[in-house]
Amino acid sequence: MEGIKRFWEYNPLTDVWIQKADFEGTGRYYSVGFSIGSKGYIGTGVGGGFKKDFWEYDPSNNTWSPMADFGGTARYDAVGFSIGNHGYIGTGHGGISTRDFWEYAPFSNSWQKKADVGGLTREGAVGFSINNKGYIGIGNDKGIVDLWEYTDPQVNFFLVS
Repeated sequence: MEGIKRFWEYNPLTDVWIQKADFEGTGRYYSVGFSIGSKGYIGTGVGGGFKKDFWEYDPSNNTWSPMADFGGTARYDAVGFSIGNHGYIGTGHGGISTRDFWEYAPFSNSWQKKADVGGLTREGAVGFSINNKGYIGIGNDKGIVDLWEYTDPQVNFFLVS
C-alpha cells in the first residue's frame, strides 16, 4: 500500500481545508512531527520500509526541504514535541519498541542523543509541550499508563505523579 503524501492546512475561522504542496518525501504512515517557529517538521514513519528521513515545511512559500536524517534508527509510531527552538523525537518501533530520545537543532541541522524516556519501551505514545516542558506518556508500553516530564536543558525524564 502506498503511503500518504497529501498535505492540508485547516483554517478554524472559516472551517475550510486548503490543499498545500504535497509532501516531497516517500509517502508514508505513522510519521512524527513538531513545529519550531513558523516551520513544520515531519519525519520517520513507514512506507516501503521504516523511514528515518526528515523534512522541513515552510508555509511562507509552501515548500518542502530535506533536512538531516533522524539521528536514531529508522522507525514508525514515534512521538515528538518542541521546546523553544529545538524539536524532540523519541520512542517508536523500528523492529523493536524503543525509548531513546533525540533533540533536533534547526540552526545547525543536527541531531543529538539525549537521555532515554523513562519507564518501559513504547510506541504510539502521546507527546506535547507546555511552558518549556515536554511530556511523553501512555502508548503501547505493556499496559503501564504513565506520564514523563522533560525540561530543557535537563538530561533526564521525571515521572509525573
